[in-house]
Order: sequence, then C-alpha cells, then structure tokens
Amino acid sequence: MMEVNPVVVSASRMEQPLSEVLSSVSVITRQDIEKAQAQSLADLLQGEAGFEFARNGGRGSATSFFLRGQGSQNLLIMVDGVRVQTDQLAGLTMTDMPLSQIERIEVLRGNAGALYGESAIGGVINILTRQGKGKPLAYGGITYGTRGSSDVNVGYGGNLDDVKFDLNAGHAGTKGFSAINPKYPSDYVVNSDNDGFKSAFAAGKLEKKIANDLSIGIRLNMKNSTTDYDNLYASTLEANQFKVKTNSTGIFGRVALSDKWISNIDFSNANYLYEDLKNGNINTTYSVGRYYGEQNLLRWFNTYELHPKTTATFGVDLNRETFGQTTNYDLIRNTNAYFGGLTYRQGKWDFQGNLRNDNVKVSNVSSGVTSSNSTHTVSTLMGAGYQFNEIWRISSTISSGFRAPNAYEISVNSGLVAETHKSQEVGLTYASKDTLIRTSYFNTNTKNAITYSTDSSYNDYYYNVGELQNKGIEFSARTLALGNNIKINAVSQNPWNVTDNTSLSRRAKKYGSFDVSRSFKEYQLGAKLFASGQRSDTATLSGYSTWAFYASQKIDNDWTARLKLENAFNHQYQQVYSYNTPGRGIYATLQYQPK
Repeated sequence: MMEVNPVVVSASRMEQPLSEVLSSVSVITRQDIEKAQAQSLADLLQGEAGFEFARNGGRGSATSFFLRGQGSQNLLIMVDGVRVQTDQLAGLTMTDMPLSQIERIEVLRGNAGALYGESAIGGVINILTRQGKGKPLAYGGITYGTRGSSDVNVGYGGNLDDVKFDLNAGHAGTKGFSAINPKYPSDYVVNSDNDGFKSAFAAGKLEKKIANDLSIGIRLNMKNSTTDYDNLYASTLEANQFKVKTNSTGIFGRVALSDKWISNIDFSNANYLYEDLKNGNINTTYSVGRYYGEQNLLRWFNTYELHPKTTATFGVDLNRETFGQTTNYDLIRNTNAYFGGLTYRQGKWDFQGNLRNDNVKVSNVSSGVTSSNSTHTVSTLMGAGYQFNEIWRISSTISSGFRAPNAYEISVNSGLVAETHKSQEVGLTYASKDTLIRTSYFNTNTKNAITYSTDSSYNDYYYNVGELQNKGIEFSARTLALGNNIKINAVSQNPWNVTDNTSLSRRAKKYGSFDVSRSFKEYQLGAKLFASGQRSDTATLSGYSTWAFYASQKIDNDWTARLKLENAFNHQYQQVYSYNTPGRGIYATLQYQPK
C-alpha cells in the first residue's frame, strides 16, 4: 500500500512528517521504485512535480536534470546527505545511479541555498541508499526487455548484533537505438547505428554501534559504464564510445554529546575519469579526449534542542575539488562554508530560519598562466506555517541562493560573477489519513545568469546574460481512494529569459503525470500517463504524451514477477533537437526480496 505521509529530512535537515514541511517535497519509496520498473533515475523521476529532464539519445547518454525550471547546474544531487561530485563543467556525475541501490528519494523543490549551499537553487535530489535492517538476507532481481536490455543485481544486508550493513553489485546494458534522428540531412546519419550502453556497479555500507551514544561507519561505491554515441559530423564510418569510471569512499560517525545534542561528521573522497574513444583510441579530433577529477569533502553537522519547541542546526562544509585533462591545464575549486538554522513551534504556528555563509575560490592554471575568481555569499531562508485545523495548513518561504562560476567557465572567462537567486513560495496543504495534497505558487528571479555561446570560430564562451525568471503553480496529490493508489502531479510555469525575452530551452510551460494502480489479492495492475507541452531548443520541440502499463504477481513471500509496457503507443517525440527517444518497450522482471 502506498505511503501517503512519510517522514522526510531534506526540507530542514531534521525529521518531519511530509505534511508539516514548509517547502515542497516529494518522496519516492523503495516500494515506488519496484512498482515503477524504471530503466534509469531520470525515468523514475519523470512526472514528479518540478522535475524535467532532457537526454541526448538513449540510456547512458548526456542527460540534463531540471528542477523548478532551473538549469541542470542549478540543482544538487546528494547521496546519504553528501553532495555528489560534479565535473569541470559542473555536470552531475550521478544521473544514472543504479536504482537497485536506492532505498528512497526525497525531491526538495525550491531555493535551498541556505541549507545546502552553492547551486541548490532549483532544489535538491537527496538519495538514501539501502541500509541493512533485521536478519541478514539476500535480495536481487533480473530484468530482460526490448532492444536487448538486461539488468541483473544481487545484494545481502541486515543486522548482526551491533553492526548493520548492505552489500550489492550488478550489471546493466542495452543494445539501444540510434540517437540520430533520420529526419535530418543525410550527412548526419553516416554513423546512425544503434547506440548501446553497459555498466557494472558495486556498493557497500557498514555501520557499527560502538556505544549507546556513538556509531561509526564506512561506505564504498564504484561504477564503470560505456556508452556508444553517434558523431553528427563524421564523414566516414567510425565507432564512438564514452567511458566513465566513478568511485567514492566515505567514513562517517554519529555521537550523542548529550540528550539534546547530536553531532555528525562525514568525510568522503570521490573520483571520476571520462574517456572519449574513437575506434578504440582516445579521440582528439574535437577535444582532448580524457578528463578526470577528484573531490574531498568534510561535513560537520549538529542538531541541538534548545527547548522542546525549538531546535537548532549548525555545522561546517569544506569542499576541495581538482580537475584536469590530458593537455596542460589544472582547475581547482575550493569551498568553505558554515551554516546555522532554527525551527520553532508555537501553537498552530511553525517557523524556520536558516543562514549560510559560502566562500568559493576557483583557479585555472594553463600553460603557466593562472586565472582565478572568488565568490563570497550569504544565503538565507525564512519560512512560516499555520495549521488551520487537523487537515488544512498554509506555509510560505522567502529564500536566497547563488551559483558560482564553475572551473571551466573561469578558464574561459575569469571575469564572470556569481549568479544570485531570490525565491518566494506559498503552499496550501490538505492532509488526512489517506490523502496528501499540496498546491504551491513559486517565483524565482535570477540576476547575472551565466550562459554559454560560441564565437565565429566555434570557441566556447561564457558570459553573465542578465536576468532570468520562473514562476508558476505546482499541484501534487497522493491518495488511497476506493482501493486505488493514485498519484497526480501537474505544473504550470514560465521559465523565461527576461533580458532576451525568450523561453529557457528544453523546459515546458506545462507538464504533469497521472499514476493509478490497484491490488487484487497477489496481483497489482497499474497505468501511468506523462504529458509535456512544447519546449524551445534549436527549433521548437512539439509537446508529447506517453502511456505506460505495469503489472506484478506475488509468487510467494520471497518472489515477485513484474511486467511493464513502456511508451505503449510508440509515440515519437524529442527531448533534445535532432535526437531520438525510446519507442515502445516491454520489460519482464523476476525479483527476490525476502521479508
């Protein structure tokens, strides 16, 4: 049965029932993940209020995430509360995280710079990985489907005395389809073969309780993937591949310094390696062909109960990032931040205030010449909520945030200044035993937005464009009605470049989803509709809609068989100009999950 009002932590960095948070949050549970049978993280999130994505072809290809109409560099992905590494272009390195590793996802919409720092403008996607609980048990699943798709994963986790752990590994792949759209000129389809994808991954997490007030842990994660792609400008047949290797290690501890003060410390190291291959060799035709980066992050976070109705949060974030390539340049990006917040409840009122100070320094060393850029910004959030009665609640937040120029942007134009963002949101929530509905109005204004262009020689160039704005209304509902699990999301927005008087690319003014499912003894049947309006790109992209139908059968207490028909009516559409999207597909899964 669908969980209507789960506990979340992203909105204030403390546990709260979803119905009581001041900001807009969506939750995707492990049950939701299994039911969705999605092929990727992007596909799983599609249809959530506030979330859109655009992908240059099939699974594994370049993917942009958008939250609240903000660009893909203006949102954060966090895994177990730790900021995910980005590359030299501030591109997210975890847009294709294996879903078998995820326990739940919290999608925090809106400007959260005062809580999470630089780039948390559109919001935060906080991924919580699987955590062992109860008797140690094995689990796993195997999926086969259209276009030679397969996904195999196994895991083992649980509690052993004072140790809880989870270990998992897997392999996924597909023969794919041609990313190039055949409607375009013939010189664009020289290499229009199918573009496959394959990945291997493994992860582990272990936490040991040393004493009643102290625990320590370690987590490990690695993933290697290879994505075939079509070179639009090739004049002869060639095999193009993009290889990505990512790995991360973290150690963490939690100590109760008193019955009112809990302190957490977390250190993580993450690395990535990108290799662009042509016919099996490093491709230097259009780029240097090899990029790498490292991130070292230290986070100290505390909660302190000042009073039964008042709780304080405070801490420090230190982030050290380095980037390089096969030619002679090095990029360095250092962030020092400290933050604090208060939540207070009085009668029917709730109040939240957060303040964060960030110092970001970026430097680029190229051929012995150093260019640098510094940003010092204070981000704020103030919010209040009022509970009219047991089911109706109104809330409002005002917040500010920023995005500093990334390392590569500074290497091109050291004179860039940081984007600044100011946001307002008002939300009305209805919460009962079986229903949770939230309607929100939001407005975000951006100054000094950083944008990309090319000069006549096709060289990269970045500049501060001026003013952007997005405002609109979101509606989200989860309900159990007449034995049906129903989930509805709808967004009407206007992502707009005020300076140029144009729409922001690849973002729709209207989109939404409707998902309904019903259980019949050991069976579950469901359907999901996703629809999006037209979007601007190199040319206008038409609106589209897709239907998916899914079913499952509980074979026994341990085994479940699942079936999904995706894009059931084989709708042809584009997310990025000149790139294809997946057609109709059918996928069968056998899942082993002991209770």
